[in-house]
Parts: sequence; C-alpha cells; structure tokens
Amino acid sequence: MNLYSLKEKMFGPVSALAKFETKGEIEWQQVLAEIFKGFSFYHNYQIGPYRVDFYVKELDLILECNGYDCHINYEQSYETQRKHFLNDHRIVRFHHQVELKTLFNGILRTKAGTITKLYQGNHAKVERLSKNVSDFNTRFCDSYH
Repeated sequence: MNLYSLKEKMFGPVSALAKFETKGEIEWQQVLAEIFKGFSFYHNYQIGPYRVDFYVKELDLILECNGYDCHINYEQSYETQRKHFLNDHRIVRFHHQVELKTLFNGILRTKAGTITKLYQGNHAKVERLSKNVSDFNTRFCDSYH
C-alpha cells in the first residue's frame, strides 16, 4: 500500500480534505455569513464523508456555489452516491454570479429531497433526487427571461 492509499484510507478521499475555494465562493461566504447571522452557518462543512460549501443547520440547507454545473464534470458514480447520501437535505446549487434575490427565491422554494440549480440564462431547474428533472417554472427575476 502506497502513502497516498494509506492517507486516503485514513482520512477519506483527497477531495474531502483539499477543498479549493474560488473567489466567488469567498465573496458569497462573507455575504451569507452576514445574512444567516444568528443561525448555525458553516463554510466547507463536513456531512458524513462529503464536504459542502455552506450549511445552515436550522434550515437543513446546503448551498453550493458552483460554475455552470461543475458537478457534471465530477466522477458520476461518486456524484450519484453523494446525491443519495444528502437526499434528506434541501440543496441549492448556484452560479457565483447569481443575484441575491434569485438565490433567496430558490432557497424559499427548495424542499428536502430536491436540488435546485440556479445558473445564468434559462439554466434554472429543480432536480428531484429520485432522478426526475423538471423545469423550474417559477420566474426568479427578469434576467432569466
């Protein structure tokens, strides 16, 4: 067993330990920390074997600041396992340039067992973790039309 395998066996996948932060994620961390003041708000929070960008405990809300949909570039079996593990939470994935009112509309409309994706253009949709994907018909803001 090499050193890399030993570290992975002891501490989990490297991605769980070495989480790279983007400029957008750092800026959102500052904004969200202010907005969720008084709540248990965490950045780079560990849920089981997975790390999420932001977690609001009282709302059971996971917020992930991504590019357009960077999770499609990840290893698909890992992402499927991750989705199933996080199934009981409310999950909002958003582009770092999304407007604050759009993000909060998405947060308010997200239910447990769904992933709401908020991206530029007509790229907003809700993914139910049962693998059914439907268009998110709610009008978030004028920039989406």
